[in-house]
Amino acid sequence: MADNRNGNGKPTKGAGAGNNPYAIDLNVFSQRLKALYSHWNEHPELWDSCEVIAIATPPQSDEIRYLKSSALQMWMVGYDVPDTIMVFMKKHIHFLGSQKKVSFFQGVKKAAKEAVGVDLVTHVKAKSDDGSALMDAVLGVIRAQPRADGHDTVVVGRIAREEPEGNLLKLWFEKLKIATVQLGDVTNGLSDLFAVKEKEELGDIKKAAYLSSVVMQKMVTKLENVIDDEKKVTHSSLMDETEKLILEPSKVGLKLNPQNVDICYPPIFQSGGKFDLRPGAASNDECLYYDRASVIICAIGSRYHNYCSNAARTFLIDANSIQSKAYDVLLKAHAATISELKPESKASAAYLAALSVVEKDAPELLPNLTKSTGTGIGIEFRESGLNLNGKNDRVLKAGMVFNVSLGFHNLQSEVLTAKVSKAVKDVAYSFNEVEEKPVKGNGPANGTEALISKTNLRSDNSE
Repeated sequence: MADNRNGNGKPTKGAGAGNNPYAIDLNVFSQRLKALYSHWNEHPELWDSCEVIAIATPPQSDEIRYLKSSALQMWMVGYDVPDTIMVFMKKHIHFLGSQKKVSFFQGVKKAAKEAVGVDLVTHVKAKSDDGSALMDAVLGVIRAQPRADGHDTVVVGRIAREEPEGNLLKLWFEKLKIATVQLGDVTNGLSDLFAVKEKEELGDIKKAAYLSSVVMQKMVTKLENVIDDEKKVTHSSLMDETEKLILEPSKVGLKLNPQNVDICYPPIFQSGGKFDLRPGAASNDECLYYDRASVIICAIGSRYHNYCSNAARTFLIDANSIQSKAYDVLLKAHAATISELKPESKASAAYLAALSVVEKDAPELLPNLTKSTGTGIGIEFRESGLNLNGKNDRVLKAGMVFNVSLGFHNLQSEVLTAKVSKAVKDVAYSFNEVEEKPVKGNGPANGTEALISKTNLRSDNSE
């Protein structure tokens, strides 16, 4: 299996005995296989009216990335099983991979038959074999599938945006292109399938979010101490410290099994006017900058059982009037966005609510407002079908989860767990000026002189 950088490759609850630490929860597998086939049958338009679904999962990567092929496997069996091919048909599921990976799926044959009446057929690729003959056998079965009305050839749905990687997948795709089949795109079907979370999924997201929230609180205290004591600390060292807290939840007092925990992306710390809030942005080796009118960005993403969460904050140091106003407006826009995230509302309504706030309170900032106020979140960090922009008329349903993120260019506020305060009084810090008591006979003519005291950058609320 993959390591947990490309999914959760560590043993989780229900791990088996013996030499194989990986085990599939058969109840979850059966339930979700039923959901897949039901959705495919009931919403053919979202699956490009395909008769066959071919999912090719690329080899393991050291990079943190989010692929729908991996997401489907993690959703169904709890793990990312890289460098494999799964082909779903109405009466069969074909699985092609190495001996170890085929063995992993052997245990679900009975469950698949009982759940949706399909036979699971496995194809073992030897190390010395390129898999060509096995692929030809699968393609032969594909071509023999019944065609839907109006189709001259069988439509094979794939994830169009995922380019083939590795020798196995490249060969498979080359064979698909020359086979007498029509290629479709099942991206929309998978997006819709993942959109509404089950109770267990929601529980995993809540645990991930709580972990992000607690770690964020810990790092806010760390930042306050650094600034109060005028210490020098690099963005990259803050990143490393934060990642260790996420990966070892006991360090922040949480009883979460570290085997089930991972980061969504390397924690982000930025200051000094250089900002890039994309997940995967680097925290450089420059020191934290906290002079007057400066801005500090902190973003943290935690995963639990493969499910993502996100927490980010913008900290204003002795903010000027423009920064303060922009942040106040963003808070109102943020609240307006969330107020529209309810069943039967359209995704576009959330964005339009934020837009309305800015138009009313700060029309001069309207051109700088981000074009989206967030996306759905789950196994994928960004669920593309649930983008909160002005053009998405997708109807929202109970069980959907969103990461709300909006901002004005470099001054950005992302929705996080509610426990991490985002009130202005808790994120805006200022240098306190005090009056020095005059010394008799030595003071200036006016009796006082305003001096900048030792920096006091504690927020009013320790959250």
